[in-house]
Formats: sequence, structure tokens, C-alpha cells
Amino acid sequence: MKKIFLMFLFLFSSVFANETIFQSVIKNIVLKDTKSAIESAKNLQKEINSENFTKFLKDWKRVETNYLAGEINSDYLDTPRYIDVFNNLKEDLNSQMKRVVDGDSDIKKALFKNSFKTINALEYVIFSSNDLNDRKKEISKEILSSIIKNLEEIKAVYENYLKNPVVKEDDNAKLLNALVASSYRLKEWRVGNPSGLSAKYKNDFKNSRAEYFLSQNSFASINAILDAQKEMISNENYINLLNLAKEKKATNDLEAVVSKIDEAKKELNSLPKDDFTNAKKLFDLVSEIHDLYYITIIEKLGLKPEILDADGD
Repeated sequence: MKKIFLMFLFLFSSVFANETIFQSVIKNIVLKDTKSAIESAKNLQKEINSENFTKFLKDWKRVETNYLAGEINSDYLDTPRYIDVFNNLKEDLNSQMKRVVDGDSDIKKALFKNSFKTINALEYVIFSSNDLNDRKKEISKEILSSIIKNLEEIKAVYENYLKNPVVKEDDNAKLLNALVASSYRLKEWRVGNPSGLSAKYKNDFKNSRAEYFLSQNSFASINAILDAQKEMISNENYINLLNLAKEKKATNDLEAVVSKIDEAKKELNSLPKDDFTNAKKLFDLVSEIHDLYYITIIEKLGLKPEILDADGD
């Protein structure tokens, strides 16, 4: 698997807009979402059930979609992979977690790999069978302790930034980078791969490739990602990328993205739960969302994309 990294060089004409927009997004979106994810993870740890799992995964998807801690502090670039390894793991995690669940070794020792302490591993433990025995509960609690620790570190990065923000000329570009990256993964990984419409799995449909196949929460994940993207660009009671679009007279472009997001959510809700059999229209809509970000970025917001590395997955 190759990795795609996009660096956007922000033009000097909008330097003064960066501080306000970036700080507002950190305060009103990403920090808020991280706190919500910590709270829902703790609730799941107290009471392990499907409802609490769904709430936590939706909160986590919002954190992951607009993840900016690595842009603030490069030590945290890889932190999301300590929480979520979807489509980033060569080995069969489920078969490995089966051995952990079926074994009798000390739980802390059994969870010796980082991938064993992710939400993906947690899903297997909770939903691989109807029997949530004592060992599974203890494994789940230990996984969640690791996830909560990582989320607390992410929260600290955002809080420390807000205490003493360092303004950089490419701050707004970092926000758009997050949108482009998450929209690509949404299109290719989360909709394209299970529906057989991605470049990697063309004409090879398989629902089991969906992100949360075991718990049947893949559509819930997609909905959360779309909501998180929308919050960055729609009319809110705080400053976000829409303010930059107004400055650049590109409001119509971002409104077009919002419209497509709403259309994608409507289409998603019209499909049978977590069934990608007839997801062609959904795939086309999320593809349009991804393309619109590029059009807005390049033509209207004065940003230039540079491909530093490739990701062919």
C-alpha cells in the first residue's frame, strides 16, 4: 500500500485569516469532539453494549475525520493508528484476536501488539459472538483504557495549543488537507471497497470489507464522517472555512459540497442497513464531494496541492 500525502501551500494574501479560523476549528470542533469521544469511551467501558459501542465509534470517527493534532505536534502524527487500523493492516486482526479471546494468558500480556488495542480489535471482541463472557469484558476494558489514554493525549495537544497558539501561514491549508484525505478514504476505502467500485476492488463486491461489518455500524461511521466534514464548511455560530470562502468569493463552491453531503446522507439512509449492493449512487456522490474539495482548493481558495508521496490503496 502506498500512502498519499498532500501538502498545500497557502498564498500570502490570506495569512491574516489563518489564526482566527484554525484556532476556532480547534476550539469549537476538534477539541469538543475529542472530549465527547473520551466520555463515550468511558461510558462504554462502564457498560459494554452495542448502543454504547455505536455512540463511541461515531464520536471517534469525528475525531479521526478532522484530526489535526499531528499538524500541531508531529510527535502525534501516528496516534490515530494506535486507535484505529482500518485498511492499514496487512495481517488478519480477527484471527489474532480470536486467539487472544480463546486463550488464558494474562490480558495485559495477551494484548502485546498496538493493533490489539484498537477499536477494530474491540469490535471483534464484542461482536464476534453473542457470548460476552468475563474474559471478553476484561479484554474490552483493557483495550478501552489504551484508547482513552491516546484520546487524552490528543486532547492535551489541542488544549496546549490554545493556551499558546503558534500561527503559521499554512494553517487553513491543514484544515483542507484533512477534508481531502478523509473524503478520499471515504470514497475508496469505506464505500468503494465493499461495493466493488474502488480502483482496488473494481467489480468485486463484498460487504464483509466494510469498516464495521461485524457490528453492522459501517453506515453509522459514514454518516459521522459526513457530519464531521460538514461542520468544517457549513454555516455555524463560529468561524470556520466558510469564512475563508466568503473572503475568496467561493461561498457557492462550499455550499455545493454541503449540498452533496446532504444528498449523500439521504442516499445512505435510503439503503438497507450496511448493504453496499446498490451503493453506486452513494459512491458517485462521495466521489463528487472529494472532487469538489479539489476544485474549491485549487481554483477558489488560493491553495496549491503537492503530492509528496503516493498511496495506491
